Amino acid sequence: MKSIAARFTCRCLPAVGLLAVGLALGSWGCQKKTPPAETVQTPAPSAPAAAPTEDKVVVTVNGTPITEGQVQKNVLLEYKPILDRYAAQAPQLAAQQEKVFRDSMTQALITRQLLEEQAKAAGLSVSDDELKAEMTRQLSARKMTIEEFQKMVETNGGDFEAMKARLRQGMKASKLINAKVPATPATEAEAQKYYEENTREFQVPERIRASHILIKPAAASTDPNQAKAQAKAKAEDLLKKITDGADFAALAKENSEDPGSKPQGGDLGLFPRGPMVKPFEDAAFALKVGEVSGVVETQFGYHIIKVTGHQDPNQISFDQAKAQILEQLMKKSRQEAVDKYIQSLRKDAQIVYSPGYVPAGPQASAPRIVTPTPAPAPSPAPAPVPAPSQASPPTQAPAPAPAPAPAPSDAKK
Repeated sequence: MKSIAARFTCRCLPAVGLLAVGLALGSWGCQKKTPPAETVQTPAPSAPAAAPTEDKVVVTVNGTPITEGQVQKNVLLEYKPILDRYAAQAPQLAAQQEKVFRDSMTQALITRQLLEEQAKAAGLSVSDDELKAEMTRQLSARKMTIEEFQKMVETNGGDFEAMKARLRQGMKASKLINAKVPATPATEAEAQKYYEENTREFQVPERIRASHILIKPAAASTDPNQAKAQAKAKAEDLLKKITDGADFAALAKENSEDPGSKPQGGDLGLFPRGPMVKPFEDAAFALKVGEVSGVVETQFGYHIIKVTGHQDPNQISFDQAKAQILEQLMKKSRQEAVDKYIQSLRKDAQIVYSPGYVPAGPQASAPRIVTPTPAPAPSPAPAPVPAPSQASPPTQAPAPAPAPAPAPSDAKK
């Protein structure tokens, strides 16, 4: 439920893409242990060995096969950007992470097949008009047309028709879930109880709003020390111009090498202690509103920081949080009901794994992502912010949303 308070203290995350409906429904059934009905398929001793095929059957669901090709196609559809990043940053972990995705996707495809069977039995379908309307609705948040999205997908090597089919399947499953698992609204008393038991979640920490100008040492320089000296000299020259009255935002737009904040005149928005690297944070939080720092060195280069706003810590009141708490409690309750419904489908199904594909243990609801430790390879354009691995120890995190999101600023971890 931490997301409730986060909505009051953090920027909104980018909206998930068109794949989200299908993936979310598929992953609902991946949380529990393998049901007893899921058994290992063993060929009869007298049967001749099957001729090798390129597309092996991983598992059958009530007689319907799910193949390696289907699993791999869906993994690439969902996680290709992540796998590409692994291939560049941490090749030694790429195969391991791909296996995690394949195992998770196998469970998702099992659940999708079960939902598809139930939707077909209930006579549910999604018309072309309904599909187009949903695509238009989701893409409107990105200010894109279907045609523009299709071009973007295909330009990047994606399968637009597969995405449409996946969205249609997800919409059909949504209709089924809505019919089988109606939402149960939470009461105000339940919301009040949650608020009183979790007051720390509704504490908003001290935050500041700041802008910065980032100057990076030239990456192609043969002498790193000389590159650093030149970058620092440029930052000091810009600082002198600011001290003499030059406009900070104008200089940031013209000179900053942080593409994430440069178009906004260096504006980083509001942030608390924690997201920024420590030298940047220490310098920024030491400033008063309107003050400009000296040249601050971090692992990303040389920064000039200007604080433009400050908010004291405060407590979100119950009245302010009530609507969000009610919404989240209802979602939690419905998620639990959906999990039970999906698990009942799995329990009653004949799920038969081929040899070598039996899951080793309980399946996670989302793929486990181990952050690679090596720094990413340099890109042609300066990346606004490193991947978490650049400034953080290896961690485990839920899978990122399929839609590509703008990277945070180079001042951040």
